[in-house]
This record gives sequence, structure tokens and C-alpha cells, in this order.
Amino acid sequence: MVWKPAPRPTWVDALNALGANLGDDGRSLVPLDAADLLAAAQRNTGLDDYGDAGFRAGLTKLLDALESEARLTLTGRILARADLQRTLQNRLGMIAAGKAHPEISRERVEAPIFITGLGRTGTTLLHDLLSQDPANRVPMQWELMYSVPPPETATYASDPRIEQVRREITVMDEADPAFPGMHELAADVPTECIYIFAHEFMSDMWVGKFNIQSYAIWNGTTDRAPAYAWHRKTLQLLQWRHPGRWVLKAPSHLSQLPALFAEYPDARVVMTHRDPLRVLGSLGSLMATLQRMRSDHVDYQRRVAEMAFGFAFLLGRVMKERDAGRIPTDRITDIRYQDLVRNPVGTVRALYAGWGLPFTAEHERRIRARLDAQGHGSVRATHSYAFADTGLDLAEQRTAFRAYLERFGIPAEE
Repeated sequence: MVWKPAPRPTWVDALNALGANLGDDGRSLVPLDAADLLAAAQRNTGLDDYGDAGFRAGLTKLLDALESEARLTLTGRILARADLQRTLQNRLGMIAAGKAHPEISRERVEAPIFITGLGRTGTTLLHDLLSQDPANRVPMQWELMYSVPPPETATYASDPRIEQVRREITVMDEADPAFPGMHELAADVPTECIYIFAHEFMSDMWVGKFNIQSYAIWNGTTDRAPAYAWHRKTLQLLQWRHPGRWVLKAPSHLSQLPALFAEYPDARVVMTHRDPLRVLGSLGSLMATLQRMRSDHVDYQRRVAEMAFGFAFLLGRVMKERDAGRIPTDRITDIRYQDLVRNPVGTVRALYAGWGLPFTAEHERRIRARLDAQGHGSVRATHSYAFADTGLDLAEQRTAFRAYLERFGIPAEE
């Protein structure tokens, strides 16, 4: 295979060697046990009400898979424990805030905008451009990781949690220096709804970071209504003292459109489209890098083959859902990646026209300034990838995605 992991920093190898020398890869040092995690979260917060107990099913499935399938290094166990502990503690805090302020549950979440599509199809770029509208409210990384106390408008840009999350992200960036060139992750940039769903332990966040096939199957086949109900509760909490029109983003919404519209019937959805063969090369290397931060055993070829099969199945299902009227197609706008990159301002202007929203001169000015500052996507300029890296058969994959490409007029990129 062409994909080859970058060398790890010396400190990561040394830490993993410590776990290996103990004979258990660090299990005795960093336990991933449900009772221990729950008790530690309660001890650290002084809280004990997790709300509805339904989240425990996902937590149990996840922990079982982490121990039996993920083959974690000591670094991987530390990162997993940190994610799990933080998520549980944040859930406790959010439940406590809702009980202390019952008026939060009466907050109205009206006509939220959701951006979805396969990963690497322009969802992040579009989310960033829409976030430049002062009327829009996007979830930042720091507030999804540490949601309590609820953010306030007066201190939103200077909240001390921003620096706290910056330090945490630095650890992950240093664990694999190749990662920052593949995906922008920062404390004060718009982020994905997977961090919201993580609190119900029904989230692709866990699937992306670890090789946990049994959990991935469970996550993909379980009713997501509880996850979207938690999603609404999160938005209510975050907008309570810092309101705005919500603009949200996650590729994982693509597989859950019926559940999304069931929770948000007035939602406006933007679906981004790009040649899936180009997506596979990019996303394959990103997912492999994420998993290698946490394990010495990354089967890149199997991972990419599973993604190719999953993408073809998912896109076919979404087209059937739209044709059968299972989801309100009139509330979905399709955007091609090439059009977004070629004319970002015009793309956003057309979206606003379709929604009956004013596209202001200030929004346009801020979009252009943002594009200039970012070098129009230069943040990922160091990420080198191609379909050939996947080892998949080009003709076979072209056949698998032909109907999708033809339906949305998507140009081939390979």
C-alpha cells in the first residue's frame, strides 16, 4: 500500500514502550471500566445525576470494543480515558444546569441549518463561511467539550475554556505531527455535532478515533432519536445566554436524515457533493492517522475498503429516501464541491436567497477576509493523497458510484 504513517515523536514511542513493558499495554495504569469512569466523574464534579440512563448502553458497547478490539497503546488509553472522562463530566454538568434553570428547556430552536455530506466534500469550508454571518450561531470546539457554565455573549470570545482546550488540542497535534495538516482542529473554530452526540455515546467521534468495528455496527444500526433529543437540549443550553440562528455541521447527519427531520421538522439541510473516489483517498489517510495515534495496529486497506462499501450503500440509501419522500426534499439544498470552491461568495448568496434570508454586505466582506486569511483552504495544503493510495480497483469503484455522480452532475476527479 502507498499509505505510510509518519514517524512518531520520541516521547510517544517511549510512553508506549512503558505500557508494553508492563505486559498489558497500560491496562493496569489506565483502566477503561464503566464503574470506575462513572465514579471518577461523580467524584470530580460532586454531581451524581446523569439524566436518562439510556446512554449507558452505548457506553458499555464502546468500552467493550475498546478493550477487545482497539488494541490501544498506552498513549491511546490515556487519550481514550481523557475523552470518556471529560464527556461524562460534561454530561453531569449539563444535567445539573438544566435542573437549576428549568427555563433552559423552554428555549426555542427554530429552523436550524445543518450542513452534511461525505467527509472531505466541503462541509468544513461551508460551515466556516456561514459562521462569518454575525446573525448565525455555530458551536465552537471549546463549548462542546466544556459546556458548563453555559457561555455568555459578553465573554464568549475571551472565555478561559478556550485556552484550556487549546492546550488539549496541542497534545493531540504533537502526538502525530501529520494530523494538523490534514484537518483543522482548534478551540475557537466551528466544530461538528459528533461532539454533542458523544454524550449519548452514539457518535462517529468514537468510530473515527478507534478501530472498534462492533461498536461501529451498533452505532450505525441503533435508533438515533435519543441522540437528536440530546442534541436539542445541548443547543438550548448553549443559546440560553448566547443566542443566534444555529448553523451546524457533521457528515454523520447524512446517515440519519429521517431522525434529524423528526427532531427538527423545520430544519434546512445543505448536502455537499464531491467525487467519492477523491474523498476516499483523503478520508482514508485521515482516519488511519487518527487511529495510529492510539494503536500500533492500523489496517489501512481494510479501513478504506469498508469506507468504499459504506459510502456506496449510504449514498444509495439517501437517494432512495429522497425519492420515496421519507425526508422532505424541499428542505434540502444540494451544493457541488467544485462550485463552492470556484465561487464561495456566490454559493452562500444563492443559499440565502433560497432560504429567504438577507445576505448582507458585512457577511460578504467577512467571507472574503476569511478566505484571504486562510489562503482559500491552504490549511490542508500539506495533506497529500490520491485514489491510487487506496489500492482499490478504479473501474469497480466508478461503477459503484455512477448513479450518484450522474444524479448530481458531479465531475470525476480521478
